[in-house]
Order: sequence, then C-alpha cells, then structure tokens
Amino acid sequence: MILLVDKTVIIGCGFLGSKIFTNLKNNNKKVIGTNFQNTSNEFKKLDITNFDFVNSFLNKEKPDLVINCAANTDIDYLEKNEKFANMVNGIGVKNIAKTCKQISSKLIHISTDSVFDGTLGLYTEEDDVKPINVYGKSKLLGEELLQENLDDFIIIRTNLFGYHHQGKFLFNWILRNLKENKEFTGFEDIIFNPLEISFLSDLILKFGNMEYSGIIHLGSDEIINKYNFGCEIADTFGFNKKLIKKGSIEHSSLIAKRPKNTSLSNLKAKKILKMNFPSLKEQILKIREEIKINYNDKQSH
Repeated sequence: MILLVDKTVIIGCGFLGSKIFTNLKNNNKKVIGTNFQNTSNEFKKLDITNFDFVNSFLNKEKPDLVINCAANTDIDYLEKNEKFANMVNGIGVKNIAKTCKQISSKLIHISTDSVFDGTLGLYTEEDDVKPINVYGKSKLLGEELLQENLDDFIIIRTNLFGYHHQGKFLFNWILRNLKENKEFTGFEDIIFNPLEISFLSDLILKFGNMEYSGIIHLGSDEIINKYNFGCEIADTFGFNKKLIKKGSIEHSSLIAKRPKNTSLSNLKAKKILKMNFPSLKEQILKIREEIKINYNDKQSH
C-alpha cells in the first residue's frame, strides 16, 4: 500500500540527510531539514539529545514522516567517549521516537552495518547483532530504544559511499590520493557492500511511502573489500590502481576494532521494492558523471 506523505522532517542534514532533503525539494515536496551546527540558513538547528527541544520542534512541525540521519560516526573518537556516543546515537534516537509516537509520525531511522561483529557477512534482518566497538554498540542502543518507544518505524541498516564537496569521506580520500598520484593502502580484510548515496536516498524515500514497519538492510549486490573498491574507483576514473597497496586492518593504527565482513543481504529489500539494484560499477560511473573528474582532467592541470 502506498502512503500519502505530505510533509517530511529530516533530522541531521549532513551527507545523507542533505541529499534526501535536496531530493524532496527538487520534487516540490514539503520538507524541513535540521542539523546540529546550523551552518546553513536552509536548515533549522536541533539538538536531538535534548528531549524538550525535539518535542517542541516536532510538535510544531507535525510531519507525516521523520527521517533521522543524525549520528556521530567518528568511530575512533567514540571509542574513547562512550557516554557521548550513547547520548547522541542512543538517547537522541529515543527522544525522536517518543515524540513521533505522540504526534503519530512515521520514523525512518538510519542505522549501520556496524551492529554486526563481521564474522559471517551477508547478514539478514533476522541475524543476531553483536557490535564490537563503541560506535556499533551506541547505534544498536538507538535501535533498541526506538523499538521500545514506537511501533510505526523503519530501521535502515546500510553502508554508503559518495562524493562530498568537503572531502571527509572514504570515496573522496581514495579519489584525492589517486588524483595526486599518492600511494595508499587498501584493506583486503575489510569487506562491505555499500550503496551510492543518491540511489540510497531514492530507496529511503520509496520506503517512506510504503506501509512497511521493521528493520530493512540496504546494500549493493556485490560484496567487495576496501582494496578492490579502491581499484574499481581507479579503473572507473582512469587513474593508476598500482598506487593502491594491499594491506590488513591488523597492521593499521586505528583505535577501535572494526568488524571485518559487514556485508548485508539485500534480498528482502529487493523483494519488497520489486526492483533490481545497479552494479557497483554503474554507481561509481554515476558519481564520475556528476563530478566530471577523470584522468584527462588531471593531465590538463
């Protein structure tokens, strides 16, 4: 059954949230966006750790749908700051869920593949969760608190990639190193199946218009390690993939433990949506077309 969503509030207009916001705006939908830092006049400031602020804001806006993208994802920082992690990624979600119940709003909450320990891979929605770092534990806390406080929800576990103008993300880091002809390491023992951010945004909104409640996994069809992911980007953009050296997470200086294979089964999602997903190559090509950076650009500088 298709639901009529008249007004949407997006909490946490960072990388993914701002993409969903723009998607809705471009389709002339009623949408309000928030972020914590309020760096843009387009978004309203909202601290999700303060229940009174969340309650007042959502009661005023009364959206049909709330999409929560707010989170702190700095894994190594959170490993040393567990209380802060639980406040933002746990209690913050509870505050949103409690208010959504009051005003009868549906909530889509963006979670992570890091709620799994990474020993199996291709995790289904029914598989046992067992996070191995503070970030994963705090995101799981958010999932649990949400389910305790609200019935009409969708928890989307995913891993995403894309190009961001501020350059803080994995895709940018890989592309920048390739463009600057710098050698770097790609982990062979970290395996995932991420989705390109624009496509992920479309899928999230499709679920927002469906009468579905529960947990859903969104990931690409292909399972890939970080080394091969880097090589795929190099090939697609026409850079030298020999710059990427094979390495292991075991020899890295990262503080928090990382689950090694967090790939997610997308079978349930594809069955519900009745659609196929583009290949990783197609998703990376889409980014190349959008940002128009390739080997020829590099040669001309």
